[in-house]
Amino acid sequence: MLGAFQKKVAAIAITCLSICVICAFVVLAFSLFGAFLDKFGTVIWPLAVAVIASFILKPAAVFLSDKLRIPPSMSCLLIFVIAVGLLTAVVIFVLPAFIADITQMASLFPNALHDFAVRMAEKFPAIKDVIMEKVAAIKSDLAGNISADAIWKGAVETLKTLKTATGGAVAFCSFCAAFAVAPIYLYYLLVSNFDFTDFVEKKLDFVGDGAKSDIVFFMRRFSDIMSAFFRGQIAVALIMALLLGTGFAVCGIKFGFILGFCAGMINIIPYVGTVVGLGTVLPVAFFQDGGGIWLAVAALGVFCAVQLLEGYVLTPRIMGSRTGLHPAVIIFSVFFWGIALNGIIGMILAIPLTALIAAGWDRISARIRQLTL
Repeated sequence: MLGAFQKKVAAIAITCLSICVICAFVVLAFSLFGAFLDKFGTVIWPLAVAVIASFILKPAAVFLSDKLRIPPSMSCLLIFVIAVGLLTAVVIFVLPAFIADITQMASLFPNALHDFAVRMAEKFPAIKDVIMEKVAAIKSDLAGNISADAIWKGAVETLKTLKTATGGAVAFCSFCAAFAVAPIYLYYLLVSNFDFTDFVEKKLDFVGDGAKSDIVFFMRRFSDIMSAFFRGQIAVALIMALLLGTGFAVCGIKFGFILGFCAGMINIIPYVGTVVGLGTVLPVAFFQDGGGIWLAVAALGVFCAVQLLEGYVLTPRIMGSRTGLHPAVIIFSVFFWGIALNGIIGMILAIPLTALIAAGWDRISARIRQLTL
């Protein structure tokens, strides 16, 4: 028989072993899931894109169908026509100006880098030669790589690389064809009144009532979180993009509208847009002609004002408290899921997945408390 101390040591050892087994299982699960996505990505991602788009557009389809008294299929086609019209307008009127501004901004980057080096050399004369030598080398490389021809050649080379990586022209065409069916998936998801959760619930007769209710709860909870998050986050990001772009343009920052608009839209991934925006707009405001510390302070003020508006007005009114996550948890989850799911799709899905885990933890904790009473 074991003594009291030996029992305690054995319990600790078993607990540590259980934790190690659970961690190993989680790592293995993520590895298998990543391998599955790599293997069947061309099949999974179009469906995933269609599902996310359906979460966003379903209310619009229902609204048009009810208000115009037309069948769901017609409301869906109307949404597609509007989307194609908007996309065409963007390609014709917005995209050329956007590309021109980006090209101009890229062409000015070497000179801005040189001005930055001069100022740094004035502040740190001891390493002046090193700074100027490194900047001259970088400027020389950029001068040969930043041009319309260089960008076009880079795009062509990237396309060739993608074709090679996907197994040649046939595989590349099949990859494009797979994503071409995303609108078809979306059409049937918008038109159909099929409730996948009810379907699964009816097929779970062999499962106990407790387990069935938990499965249905998680499915409905995930659906609610996805709907609320993507509808709300896209609306918030668009408003922030317009406010930041307008604010920077009013302040007189070069390319302020483009930089602010891009920073706002990147906020679809929470907090990433803020970090990227601060890292680009503040140096531009400080080092541009006529800029300086006060223009950088003005840019920072625009950022702070928009962030306060987003935190206290936009997010509470548009998204409410559907996720219920602390900001620190959100930041951690963005990086965690970005690594776990191997890319930006994980960062985009970070909030819904983390909110689902939090909801699951609350439900499991409640069940455990009921059992212990």
